[in-house]
Amino acid sequence: MRGQRFAAGAAAVAMSVAGCGGTSSHGHATASASRPLHVYRVTMSGRAERPHGAPHGIGVGVIAIHGGSVVCWRFAHLHGFVGATVAHIHTGPRGTPGPVLIPLSTAPALHHQGCTHASAAAITAIEHDPSGHYVNVHSARYPAGAVRGQL
Repeated sequence: MRGQRFAAGAAAVAMSVAGCGGTSSHGHATASASRPLHVYRVTMSGRAERPHGAPHGIGVGVIAIHGGSVVCWRFAHLHGFVGATVAHIHTGPRGTPGPVLIPLSTAPALHHQGCTHASAAAITAIEHDPSGHYVNVHSARYPAGAVRGQL
């Protein structure tokens, strides 16, 4: 039953971020009302994080790329850890930690949705090799990452 609710939640998150237009939740870039060029639906877990994150941590995220310079995100159903702080897109294949490519939420407390500008080179790198990139959410207890999911 929990898996069904999780899947339903992931679908709802995907639908709500696809438009990603309007005002950002924290004053960063906003995307146009047009459809995004690419949408990545991500299932995140603490077990996927390296070094390991929250043992029971889970969540879903949607990353939407609009045009050549705007990246929007939405995170939902984050469970198994508390005190989420920041989120990033990193370069790195499955099972390998890597450097931050695009900072998403950078405030002291996680913004569960928003948009930000990214370089054309960063967006091109993701579009050419999505599985070579991952998104993660950090927390005070897991500063290297509480949950992670490959694009």
